Amino acid sequence: MLDSGVRVSELCELDFQDVDIVNRKAIVRGKGNKHRAIYFSRETGRVLWRYLRERELEPDSPLFESKRGERLTRYGVRQILERLGETAKIEAVRCSPHTVRHTFAMMFLRAGGSVFTLKEMLGHTDLAMTNRYVTLAQADIQNQHRQFSPVQALKRR
Repeated sequence: MLDSGVRVSELCELDFQDVDIVNRKAIVRGKGNKHRAIYFSRETGRVLWRYLRERELEPDSPLFESKRGERLTRYGVRQILERLGETAKIEAVRCSPHTVRHTFAMMFLRAGGSVFTLKEMLGHTDLAMTNRYVTLAQADIQNQHRQFSPVQALKRR
C-alpha cells in the first residue's frame, strides 16, 4: 500500500491474475468500477515474488488472504496495520489504511513527484482531492525554507 497508494478496497479485490511482477504493476478496480494500473518498486516486487512462490494460486484466486484462507477484507487490513503500529510503538498517528495512502501521497510529493501524476496514481477524477495533499506539502516547503533559508544562515554567523 505504501509503495503504490492503492486504496484498501482495491488491495482487497486484487486477484493473482491482476499482478504483473515482471513489469512491477497491477491492475486494480477502483471507484465506479474503473480500472487503472498501479506500480510498485523492485523491492516490493521481490517481496511479492517471495510471497507468491509460497502459494499455489489460480488466476482468479485472491492475492491476499486471511489466516482462514478467505479474501482479506478492509477490516482485516485495518487490524493488521493497527497491530503493526502497536508493535512499532507508533502513537503520534493513527495506523490505518487511509494513513498509509496519505503517507504515500505526501512522500511522493516531498520527493518531487508531479501532482498530475499523483492524481492518476491515486485514481482521483479531478485535482480537487489531490490538491489537499499539495496544500500540506506546501506547508512542508514553507517550514523547510524557514529552517534552511540562506539569508537566515548568514544572519546566524
